[in-house]
Amino acid sequence: MKKLLFAASVFAYCLLIALSSNAQGIKVPAEVQKSLNDNFKNIQYSRWVQVKDAFVATLTQDGTTWKDAYFTADGTFKGVGKYITTDRLPMFVQEKIDAQPKYELIELYQYECNENGLCYFAHMRDAKHDLVLKMSPYGDVTYSTRHKIKAGKDATKDAIATK
Repeated sequence: MKKLLFAASVFAYCLLIALSSNAQGIKVPAEVQKSLNDNFKNIQYSRWVQVKDAFVATLTQDGTTWKDAYFTADGTFKGVGKYITTDRLPMFVQEKIDAQPKYELIELYQYECNENGLCYFAHMRDAKHDLVLKMSPYGDVTYSTRHKIKAGKDATKDAIATK
């Protein structure tokens, strides 16, 4: 029975990997592809991801991931984003993150939107909660969400054989 469960979990894992890669064969509308080509000359993309009714192209330059480009389903270019490190943050944003001492910083994302300009997303975590802050370059929090982390079962307890 355990072998069957293990095989099923490996299968599910492989299926998730295949679905999250280009193996899924995402059908990108011609308008979106044209908008990508019009907005980014001489840039390659490594993959497309569909998020609800929008499309995200991960752009590469010289073989390394460069930025994510966001498009609506009708081909409207919305903006670009990229993961950044703390040394690339404006002072006010860094101060807002530092004002959350009980949270550990997990990742930072910079997004430049055509309509609203530049903003920063900080994903933070403490022992019980995940926190996401959306901030302006001046450190103003324009959106935040906090989720309770569900306590998982200790995996080591099941792995230990008992008599």
